[in-house]
Amino acid sequence: MKAIQINKYGHADQMALETIPRPKAGKGEVLVKIHDAGVNPVDWKIREGYMKKVRPVSFPYTMGQDFSGEAAAVGAGVTGFSKGDYVFGFARGSYAEYAIASPEGLAHMPKTVDFVTAAAIPTAGLTAWQIVMDVAKVSQDQTVLVHGAAGGVGTFAVQFAKRAGARVSATASREDFTYLQDLGVAQVIDYKSERFEDKVKEVDIVIDLVGGNTLTRSYGTVKKNGLVITTVGPADESEAKQHGVRVIQFVMKPASDELQQIARLVEQGLVKPRISKVMQLPEAKEAEDLSQLGHPHGKVILRVA
Repeated sequence: MKAIQINKYGHADQMALETIPRPKAGKGEVLVKIHDAGVNPVDWKIREGYMKKVRPVSFPYTMGQDFSGEAAAVGAGVTGFSKGDYVFGFARGSYAEYAIASPEGLAHMPKTVDFVTAAAIPTAGLTAWQIVMDVAKVSQDQTVLVHGAAGGVGTFAVQFAKRAGARVSATASREDFTYLQDLGVAQVIDYKSERFEDKVKEVDIVIDLVGGNTLTRSYGTVKKNGLVITTVGPADESEAKQHGVRVIQFVMKPASDELQQIARLVEQGLVKPRISKVMQLPEAKEAEDLSQLGHPHGKVILRVA
């Protein structure tokens, strides 16, 4: 089968389209035939070696984790999934024609959701869902500031927070203003030309998808005992305490039931992933460069089948 692999940590030029043996589903595993793969920042962070302390890999390493496709074989002990089911979620090496998945990271694709849309959900959708619904527990009339609101995670976070009844402010580039306003964002701030701390005060929750100086400057925008959640970090708890706020560095965990809940919202048209570009598997280098360097407006998808 065809797969995009790397043989050592490095830049996108380490990625190559290889022919490798098709994996087999073991006990408690599902072999999935990949139709589309979602490209995420975590993919190039793993490739660059930025995450080798928390997510070390062995080489050769097949890239990717998000996918949509079909269950090609089901290992012993797996319940809830059968050969031929259309599924989406997380697989070990989704930039490939076939990959192995665990049932806890899989969900059934709704009949009216296409493969491209389903492949855009897993990491971005589940990260946003767990931040908004599980950690922050956003509720009616709260105020939420989302940094990086026009990206894959950000667009989901905005939609989930709005559905929870929050008033949402967002930082983004000028070209994304109309899109975010159409989602119901009350205040969009141009991060290139405006200082968000001059525009937003006393918010209940900050969702930081940018990190660095943006995270540091966010502490002063939150009301006492408010919450800052970052996916990037590092979270400086001592500085947060000086401002009288809490900070959490968040890491998403695969959850089949929550993936299914998000899929139902997408099926009903209540939530919509933002898809930037669909590319072919041999274009994986360009796709990851776009994710890493190009600041895509939404998700980049690799068409595998």
